[in-house]
Amino acid sequence: MANRNCARSELASTGAAWFFFVLSLVFLCGNLDRARAAAPQVRVALVIANSAYVNANMLPNPVSDGRLIARSLKVAGFQTVTLLENQNRAGMETALRTFAAQAERAQVALVYFAGHGIEYKGENYLIPVDARFQSDRDLEVEAVKLSTIVSLSEGASRLRIIVIDACRTPPPIRRTIATRSLSGGMVAPPEPEGESLIVYSAKAGTPALDGAGDNSPFATSLARRIVEPGREISLMFRQVRDDVLKATGKEQEPFTYGSLSSQEFYFVDPPKSVAGGLDVEAEAWSVCRDAATKGPCQSYLASFVRGKFASLARARIADLDGTPSPQGVASFSGTRPAPVSSFSTNTAPAAAPILSRMEAIQQLGVNVQSADDQSGILVRSVSPNGIAFGQLFAGDVIVGINSAAPTRGISAAQQIGGALESGYIKLLVKRGPSSTLVILRKPK
Repeated sequence: MANRNCARSELASTGAAWFFFVLSLVFLCGNLDRARAAAPQVRVALVIANSAYVNANMLPNPVSDGRLIARSLKVAGFQTVTLLENQNRAGMETALRTFAAQAERAQVALVYFAGHGIEYKGENYLIPVDARFQSDRDLEVEAVKLSTIVSLSEGASRLRIIVIDACRTPPPIRRTIATRSLSGGMVAPPEPEGESLIVYSAKAGTPALDGAGDNSPFATSLARRIVEPGREISLMFRQVRDDVLKATGKEQEPFTYGSLSSQEFYFVDPPKSVAGGLDVEAEAWSVCRDAATKGPCQSYLASFVRGKFASLARARIADLDGTPSPQGVASFSGTRPAPVSSFSTNTAPAAAPILSRMEAIQQLGVNVQSADDQSGILVRSVSPNGIAFGQLFAGDVIVGINSAAPTRGISAAQQIGGALESGYIKLLVKRGPSSTLVILRKPK
């Protein structure tokens, strides 16, 4: 009997131990899931822009398009953006190998290619600048398959995005007798698997237009849309499609291939509500209402498509339409709310200890300086330990502080630090080709 009781006791102890062990695993897994959700996404991008073709027509815009897209990706939070221009076959292969290794350690991987492209036997090819085509058979050794790029990006755990701005008129290539599948532009519809998107700048079999300016209509729209906050990726590419159709008189229609899950993805996250009951939408509208340029109103409409002030914002844009922006600086006119900051375009800084302002800058976690072109205050870097992290980005230019333009002759750090002393700061930020409103609250 004693042995039986001892056995029961041992079993009970063992069962309890296993119960607590399993319970610990449950809590551990839950904590790991929460940690993964809270961890910032690692985003990597490769931008290849080929203009200077040796044996094919020169293309005027790919290099400037590539530079524009690379800048927008950096603003949108991609930690690694590799920009390569006028790459030969060897250069493209080396870049793709390096990118594949980066994608293995990332959640999001994006490739943007601008240049010549062609379809052959159901396969799409991207053409390096040194490609020589005696006949269509040379494609296999002279060009890079789109399927290879798709495959090399598959290491990214969350999302793969391949953007091909290569539907321009391809170079002439002699067909062999047995081949009839050589087609102008990119026409073979891809079928990406998993969380992947392949975006063509033009519909199958149609050329992409370079446009009249330095950038193509597609690159112009994509760069602008990428940095707009709160644009879910599927909606964003539909808006790019609409932009390009309008800009080209319906001659060019971008197409997107792929099937995504219900998990949302934003290049730039939607604006978040600020603790303490601050109405972010109302603050954004107040900047729009009192602005002398259209940027703040366009920013409001980008963040609050169906906002309660949307019709007023559109009316304000109509009123301001044609108003030039003085040297790119957002100024303010009309009846203003009383500025929270002691800084404005007409007043000297209020007497406050310089130390407290420097402390405020440290709390924000930003390194700033006056922009070289005097357009505002340039954000040089953002520390992950500051309250601005995730809301301001390196390369942002602050053109408004609490409804007033930055004051020349006063250090950038003093202006921002002094404004934050009151509890929160409202910044109008020029981010790439767009403007956005950033509201930061001082921690209690």
